[in-house]
Amino acid sequence: MRVIDGHVFLGETIYVSQGPEDLIAKMNQVGIEVSVIVAPPPGPFYEEANKVVREAVQRYPGRLAALYRVNPHLEGEVERTREALEERVFVGLHLDPTNDGYGVGSQVVEPVIKVAGEMGVPVYVHSGDSIFCPPEAVADLASKFVNVNFITPMSRRAPRAVQDRGNLYLTTRPFPTLAFQRGYAENLDPSRLIFATDSPLGSPEIEMRRVELAGLDADVKEKVLGGNLQRIMGL
Repeated sequence: MRVIDGHVFLGETIYVSQGPEDLIAKMNQVGIEVSVIVAPPPGPFYEEANKVVREAVQRYPGRLAALYRVNPHLEGEVERTREALEERVFVGLHLDPTNDGYGVGSQVVEPVIKVAGEMGVPVYVHSGDSIFCPPEAVADLASKFVNVNFITPMSRRAPRAVQDRGNLYLTTRPFPTLAFQRGYAENLDPSRLIFATDSPLGSPEIEMRRVELAGLDADVKEKVLGGNLQRIMGL
């Protein structure tokens, strides 16, 4: 079974410190074959941070894949996004409305989403309880851009928001182990769940253990730990 970590931070900021060598060592330790990396906050400018991510992928091809972190407020960002995706180093986009101060439903977001649709790549949207980006707003975006796959984090309200949006997926951290153990995970379609650790904010060891304790059937486990992401990202 090919294990893919769908969301990992790589770089140096006031919030996060993780280099590619340390990340690869962690992956080897717990049996993760590929990690999807992204530059961490804070912004608002990510050009240099995206370069660090690009260089890490080029240094470890086959082990790391990258999301291009976008701030649609910035002048020229649509053109930069298109150029980055045309390199074929980045396999998706990453939007962070809360940290960068815009609503996910605002018109400023739409031009970069259209680029993602044209290039055939998914869009990760950091959501939660923030007024800038609740999961319901991501669901609305997925309904508007049905040709784009969206990925957003697990939260209390997220499973309901995902319903009836076939192009919207949830990352698993923290993996809802008890929901599967106790048999009330009917709102968590396993074909729409993507394993992610948010390392180094989350622990790969703990998140892998959560999956093991959930008691998933082998085919469900394979989908969650890598199959679903491999299908929509081509990793």
